[in-house]
Amino acid sequence: MCGIVGRLRLDDRAEPMADGGAERALAQLAHRGPDGSGHWTSGDQRCWLGHTRLAIIDLAQGAQPMVTEDAALAISFNGEIYNYRELRATLEREGHAFRTQSDTEVILTGYRAWGGRLLVTRLSGLFAFAIYDARNRTLFLARDHAGVKPLFWWSDGRELVFASEMKALLAFPAVRRTLRVDAPAIAQVIVTRTVSRPRTLFEGMRRLPEGSTLTIAAGQADAAPERYWDLPYTPRPMNEAEAVDELDRRLAAVVEQQLVADVPVGVQLSGGVDSSLVAALMDRVRRERGDADPVKSFSIGFDVAEYSELSFARQVATRYRTEHHEIEIGADDFIADFAQLCWFHDEPMGEPSAIPTYYMCREAKQHVTVMLCGEGADERFGGYSKYTFESWAARLAWLPATLREQALRSLATAMPFRARRARSILEIAAIPSQSRRFASWFGCFDTHHARDVLSDDYLARHGDGGLERAYDDILRDCRAEDTLERFAYCDGHARLVDDILVKGDRMSMAAGVEARVPFLDPTLAEFAGSVPAGLKIKGRERKHILKQVAARYLPDNVIHRRKVGFTVPLTRWFTGALAPMVRGLLLSERALARGYFDPDRMRTTIEAHLAHRVDREQALWILVALEIWHRLFIDDDGSPDAVGRVAAQMEALS
Repeated sequence: MCGIVGRLRLDDRAEPMADGGAERALAQLAHRGPDGSGHWTSGDQRCWLGHTRLAIIDLAQGAQPMVTEDAALAISFNGEIYNYRELRATLEREGHAFRTQSDTEVILTGYRAWGGRLLVTRLSGLFAFAIYDARNRTLFLARDHAGVKPLFWWSDGRELVFASEMKALLAFPAVRRTLRVDAPAIAQVIVTRTVSRPRTLFEGMRRLPEGSTLTIAAGQADAAPERYWDLPYTPRPMNEAEAVDELDRRLAAVVEQQLVADVPVGVQLSGGVDSSLVAALMDRVRRERGDADPVKSFSIGFDVAEYSELSFARQVATRYRTEHHEIEIGADDFIADFAQLCWFHDEPMGEPSAIPTYYMCREAKQHVTVMLCGEGADERFGGYSKYTFESWAARLAWLPATLREQALRSLATAMPFRARRARSILEIAAIPSQSRRFASWFGCFDTHHARDVLSDDYLARHGDGGLERAYDDILRDCRAEDTLERFAYCDGHARLVDDILVKGDRMSMAAGVEARVPFLDPTLAEFAGSVPAGLKIKGRERKHILKQVAARYLPDNVIHRRKVGFTVPLTRWFTGALAPMVRGLLLSERALARGYFDPDRMRTTIEAHLAHRVDREQALWILVALEIWHRLFIDDDGSPDAVGRVAAQMEALS
């Protein structure tokens, strides 16, 4: 895993790379590649590629950017290709020779042999890469099937720049001169925690969508991404026993494939069924290989007992005799590195669990460089309670919209402070639009309550910031008819790729660790798309067939206990140790002067939470994260030095 950055001069009006520009861009990505960095300029002076390296495969010869012997092709690559040995053998049979043992050279040679589009369809792994083809002065960008690895780009028609993280693009003068917040996107962020791709919170800066490529040549003013893969939904007849056997076989094969590395590999063990199953399969593969070394597992918990899953993780670790490591954090730990981690995160930190994820990865780095995790299982196999709640909400379509909203919101208002989840379910079920409900389920604000903090002027100019339209666009591409599958499809193209995977990528890379996600393997996704919805959610049991597989490896109380997830005790902390910071940030003159929020509405929302009247912990979290993001990247210059200045501001508020 690495950081990539680069620039293509589209016409002669774009100046050559300014002095120091390369060093500034690479410095913004230094945390993604602690093992080395390099950059390259094409002979025609059209293209510059930069790279920071976290060495995983071919430690000695895998340095980048990598250039072919004839200098016709150059690549900057972030990721791992799990099937690179098979692809290499195919290319050798076709007459191609190799100088290294790296997966990077396989991509470069595959591009020359097959072209970009055919190449990406053959890759199995996590990747974001750029290839410059000097023969036709063309830049080819690609992002992996599920969008695990990030790739952002910006163009003014004169030049195109790209990078693994948006902060690296700020090193380019043309970007910095035009930098401004995409104001309508604020409404999206406070509902869904992120901005629907391809947009970002910076106006004009775009993210390459998951499963897509972008090809642009010098002389072109602009180009559009092209999708090469999408989540499939083609249910086929199968009984439960067949589905369980096939899932067991496929998942074990994926886990075995993802253990490829020239460095130590571990597992993130939350104590939930998904990561526990990954740990069990890693142990199975280890034993089948005759490997005497135990699996290394890592868990994190909180000093608030009901939010900690360490006991369940410990149970799995004991069962499989892993080399187990645990850490526990509290409110003081949570805030200690907050500004630094917000900078690493690059976008407003939508998931509070990003911070404990970083601490876990930091501990793991002392022992391993690669970690497997359980992300993606809920989206692929129907694991979220919101899927069953949505099925119930959809059945209320016969009610007139006005009556539906009035009745359910009245019930929600009557809920006590501790009934945050029940209140949220009623509030979201009250929304008549399916697209708006999909966007709102267990986000921060729902699309109705976002108006509780936004100003009238903002709402008149920007409305929902295009959120409902963005979800409508996603659903328009969905071939599934079942409500569960349509919701999961939306999650895969929205919350998963633009929120949950962002957390995993940024926090693992900040700690110098590569996070791998077996459940997001495209062949496993294609199998999941063939499984009838009734085998994913059976009665009241979610992830039914996955739990049937897990029953072969895990104790019953790990499989069937209430799902907690990586939940952070924000309510307790926000009404206690962190209350001064919340008030100080969100009610500051600086925050309210941005023009997004109504001061009185903001104050009412904050005080209702702090007085234990209405629990809005997730809403307050995203507002705090959004304000810190502004202070780092808008008020300040987004450089590593900005972190210390913002941290000092936060310390003064605490």
